[in-house]
Amino acid sequence: MSENSADVIVIGGGTGGYSTALRAAHLGLDVALVERDLVGGTCLHRGCVPSKAMLHAAELVDGVAEARERWGVKATLDSVEWSTLVATRDDIVSRNHKGVEGQLAKAGVRLVRGTATLAGPREVTVRTDGAGAERWTARRGLVLATGSRPRVLPGLEPDGTHIVTSDDALFAPGLPESVLVLGGGAIGVEYASFHRSMGAEVTLVEAAERLLPLEDEDVSRQLTRALKKRGITVLTGARLLAAHRAGPGI
Repeated sequence: MSENSADVIVIGGGTGGYSTALRAAHLGLDVALVERDLVGGTCLHRGCVPSKAMLHAAELVDGVAEARERWGVKATLDSVEWSTLVATRDDIVSRNHKGVEGQLAKAGVRLVRGTATLAGPREVTVRTDGAGAERWTARRGLVLATGSRPRVLPGLEPDGTHIVTSDDALFAPGLPESVLVLGGGAIGVEYASFHRSMGAEVTLVEAAERLLPLEDEDVSRQLTRALKKRGITVLTGARLLAAHRAGPGI
């Protein structure tokens, strides 16, 4: 097993991880960043960036209707070409991904590709497919930035077709005709809004007494009113008791 060292070792190349690595490098420290997947993490590849790209497309769709109904602009919308929308979204993600990797390289951060396991207070073992293992020692500090993943509810395990996580929904092969969104936090509201803009019948379910329970009550109230006005069914103070499959799924 080869031995390596750095002043700071960051485990996880998502937003928190690569930002920490860049800051440490700018302070003059020797930094190693360990990532087993793609640098940028959930936010860049499965969350903030691709979802906002799709929400922008949804905003354009809504703008056509507003132009016609409110401003007298005789505009029509034939359809949304899903493949083009997806290609544009992926291009935005790809360019941002290259940008982040470029920043890390310019700052002198060593990118170590593999799966890290803690081997001691400041020691890490990194394993890569078919390349054995490396032992890394952090001379000054070790940062854990391991990120997040969609929560799976007991008895409602995703199958990728009928029951999907936010990751699955983002990379679906097409647009569904109807959607039940469980969770009225920021991510749930975004997906409900997007699919409604794309023409789906949407029901949004939140166990708390209001949507966006972590935000200000006035924001929650105004948002709920706006979503209902758009035809989204909002159920608060509601919990899922059971589910069964019906229809072809996505």
